[in-house]
Amino acid sequence: MTPDRGAVVKGPDLFADHNYRPYVRLSDDSHPFGDEEALYAAVTTIERPDAIQLSDEAFVAGGLPRESYANPWTVVSIRHADIEEREGLLDEETTDEIATATADYIGAI
Repeated sequence: MTPDRGAVVKGPDLFADHNYRPYVRLSDDSHPFGDEEALYAAVTTIERPDAIQLSDEAFVAGGLPRESYANPWTVVSIRHADIEEREGLLDEETTDEIATATADYIGAI
C-alpha cells in the first residue's frame, strides 16, 4: 500500500505497547525513497497544547472512531510495507497545517 499525502493510516506503534497507531502522511512524492517509505506525524486521542485536532470536517474520506489529534512534533519514517490500512484522507488545508507546524518544530520556518 502506498498512501497519498494526507492519508490517515494504521502503522506500527513505535511509542507504546499497542499493535498499531494512526499516523498522518506528510511527505509528498519528492521524498528520496518515496516508492518505499514516507514521513508521518503520530496521531493520538490525548489533547495536548499545539496538537492539531482532526475534526470530522477535516476528512474528505473516511475518519477515525474517536476524537483525535496530530502531534506535529512526533514525526517518523514508515515503510509502505508496514502500513496496515487507510483510515481516511484529510483535506489539503489540514495536512498543510500539520506539515507547517512540523517544519516549525525542526527550525525550517
